[in-house]
Amino acid sequence: MTQAQRVVVVTGASRGIGAAIAQDLSQHGYWVWMVARDAGALHRVASSIRDQGGRADFVPFDITDIDNAPKVFERISQETGHLDGLVNNAGTTRRGSLTEISPEDYDGVMRVNVRSLIFFTQAALPFISHDGAIVNMASLNSFNVLRGAGLYAASKAAVLQLTRAFAIDVADRGIRVNAVAPGFIHTDFNHALWERPEIREWVETNTPLGRLGRPQDVVGAVRFLLSPDSSFVTGSVLVLDGGFLPSRLWPL
Repeated sequence: MTQAQRVVVVTGASRGIGAAIAQDLSQHGYWVWMVARDAGALHRVASSIRDQGGRADFVPFDITDIDNAPKVFERISQETGHLDGLVNNAGTTRRGSLTEISPEDYDGVMRVNVRSLIFFTQAALPFISHDGAIVNMASLNSFNVLRGAGLYAASKAAVLQLTRAFAIDVADRGIRVNAVAPGFIHTDFNHALWERPEIREWVETNTPLGRLGRPQDVVGAVRFLLSPDSSFVTGSVLVLDGGFLPSRLWPL
C-alpha cells in the first residue's frame, strides 16, 4: 500500500490546528476524513483541500456521542476499504480556578478531552490496519499547570497517560499510539488573545525560540508519527513548545 492510498481520520478538523493537520496530510498524499460538529466549516476546509488537488471528505459528528461512534468508521470503511490512522485532535477547555469550577465545567471538559478520546479510539480500532497509527493531542499543560487552566491541565495529563496505556494495549495489533504536545500556538480561533501585547510579550519572553508557535509547527510532527518513518515509535510524546517547558523547569 503506497502512502498515496493511506486514509486518516482527523477529529476537530473544522478549524485551527485540526484543519491545518488535514490540509498538510492531504498535501502529502493522504485521503483525509474530517470529523467535527460544524458541517459548514468542514465543507469549507474540504473544498479548500480539493481546490489544492488533495482528497478530503467529512462526517459531521459530535464525538461525545460515543454510542454512534462506530457508525462513523463503518461509513468511512465502506467508502475507502481501509483505515490507516486516527488523529484525536478535538478538545475543549474551561478557564477558571479549581476552587470555582462547576460540575458542568468538569463534565464539559472531561467528556470531550478524555471520555470521547477513549471511546472514539475504541470505535476506530477494529478498522485500523495492522501497520496503522494513532496520534493524540496532548499539551504543554500535560506537564505544567498555567493559572486558570487547572481543569484543562488535568484532562491533558490524562491524554498523556491514555496515550501510553493505549500504546501498550494495542501493540499486539501492530498499531502505534503517540501524542504531540503543542505549546502556545497562534490560530485564528485564539487570535484575539495574542493581540493583547502583555500576554504575547510574556509568552515570547519565556519561550527560548522567542515566538508563538504556528499550526505549521504542529502538522509535520503529526505526519511523522503517522508515517512509516516512526515505525518503532509508540507510547511517546513529542513536545512542540519552542523550548518553553525546559526553560520553565530550569530557570537558571
